[in-house]
Amino acid sequence: MAATVAAQTNATNWNIVKALTLGSDVRVAAGPHAVSGKIQQITDDTVVVTSGRGQEMFTQQEVTRVSVRGGSHRKRHVLIGAGIGAGAGAALGGAAASTCGGSICGGHGAALIGATAGAAALVGALVGAAFSGGSWREVYKK
Repeated sequence: MAATVAAQTNATNWNIVKALTLGSDVRVAAGPHAVSGKIQQITDDTVVVTSGRGQEMFTQQEVTRVSVRGGSHRKRHVLIGAGIGAGAGAALGGAAASTCGGSICGGHGAALIGATAGAAALVGALVGAAFSGGSWREVYKK
C-alpha cells in the first residue's frame, strides 16, 4: 500500500499520509525536527510515530514533509555480490591453476578454480548483504 501511495503525484495532499498503512516505516519532518520510525496512528490532523525515543505526535500544521521507506534490495544485492565474487574467483583460480605445473598442483586445477570461486562468491554475497538499499520516497510536502 505504501508504494502505491508514494507513486501518487500530489505530494501536498494530507489524504496521502492518511492512506499510509499503520506500521509503515516513515520519516516525518516538522520544521528542524525530524523523526524516523513506524506509523502508530493517523487522523485527519495528526500523525503518531514510534521511534527510538518513544511515541511522538505531530499535527498536520507542523508537518513539513513525510517520506516512506521503499522495499529492501538485500536479496538482489546478495545475488549480484555472489555473482561478481564467483566470476572474479573463477578468473583468479583459473589464472593460478594455469601457472601450476602438473606435479605442483597434483592435477587439481579444477578444484583450485572451484574453491577460489566459491570463497569469492561467499565474500561477495556478504558484501552484498551489507547493502540493503531501502530508499525513501517523499509522499507529502508542505
